[in-house]
Order: sequence, then structure tokens, then C-alpha cells
Amino acid sequence: MKPNCLGPTLKLLVATVVLMTLVGCSSLPPQPAMNLSEPGWVVREGQAVWKSKPDALGISGRLLVAMHWNGCNVVQFTPTNGPVVSAQSTTNAWQVQFAGQNKLSTGRGKAPERSVWLQLPGALLGNSAEETDWIMTRERGVPWRFKNDLTGESLEGALKTTRSPAKHRVQPDEHIIRVVRRYGISVEALRAVNPGRDLDWFRIGNEINLPAVAAPLP
Repeated sequence: MKPNCLGPTLKLLVATVVLMTLVGCSSLPPQPAMNLSEPGWVVREGQAVWKSKPDALGISGRLLVAMHWNGCNVVQFTPTNGPVVSAQSTTNAWQVQFAGQNKLSTGRGKAPERSVWLQLPGALLGNSAEETDWIMTRERGVPWRFKNDLTGESLEGALKTTRSPAKHRVQPDEHIIRVVRRYGISVEALRAVNPGRDLDWFRIGNEINLPAVAAPLP
């Protein structure tokens, strides 16, 4: 008999995807992997700790979050010891998969609220969480924390932008805070590469400079 090397917390992580498979549309074929080398992607990499509930043992691993201007998102969590979680979504479809565990969940429409991996990109952008149980907490100088207020599940981490375009075109009704959250930078860093008053360069239609990004993690 093949030994089961998954601990209780990792078993729950896999069980979450199994549950999503039951409530999702399992008849959908697997989505093709998104090509993050194409133009338009903003990629962030770092470390994170996932907990299934407040008193659970945290699972540490490498976290990658990629977001495209067209609404596509990719999240990959690589635990130090355990199956890799890969999630991706478009404006009308979603998918979560465990590498090596033969667990796949796919569906159409809005991404399931239960999945921390599918909800994370929107939270990093600062999208409203009024209709969900997820809360994003940010404090300068400390890791952000993304927590489900109902279940206690949480993801805490720190990310650095490792790929980004050199410029951004200001969109109607866009605010500086929205821009810095999309690219994972600070307001100070954005202002440093766009000298002058904000009103002089942050105007609809203007192409503004974006700061240089960190080197990708090995």
C-alpha cells in the first residue's frame, strides 16, 4: 500500500479542491496554461503561509500571483513539502489544480468565493469585499493578511513585483492607489519616476512611468 505522506492540514487543502469539484462544473475540459511571457502581465513573487483555520499548523511556501489587464489571473502556491496548487481564472471561467494529486476543479462564470487562491488577485487589487467573507489587511512594513471571516482560513505573505511593463496608461476614473496596487509598488516609488505634481502627470490618457522591478526568484 502506498503511504499517505500528507499531513492533516495538507489533506484539508486537497479536500477543499475536491469539494470545489463537486460544486463546480466538472464537465469542463482543463484550461490551457496561460503564457506569462506575453505582454500585459504583471507578475509578483514571494513567500506566504496558508492556514486552514486559526489554530491550524501553517504551511509555508513560495507564492506567485500574475494578473493581466484583460482580467486573466494566475496564482501558484508551492509548499515546502506538499502538492503545488495552481489556480487560474478569466472573466468567465476558473480552474484550480493540484500537481501530482490528479485533483482538478473547473467551472464557468464567477470564481467560487470559497477558494482563497481564486479570490486573492482581486483582493490585491483592492476590489470591494462587501459581498464576500474575505478581508484583506495591509499595514506598511508587515506582510499582508487575507482571511475568511467566516471559516478562519487565512493566507499571509509578502510579494515583490518581478515583471511589469515600463509604462501605464491612465484610465478613466482611475486613482493612483488603484495603479500602485495593480503593479505592487508604493505611491512614493511611482512619484519618484514621474516628477512634478500629481495633477501634472496623472491624467486620463497619459502614459506614466513605472519603477523598475525586482529580479525574479530563482
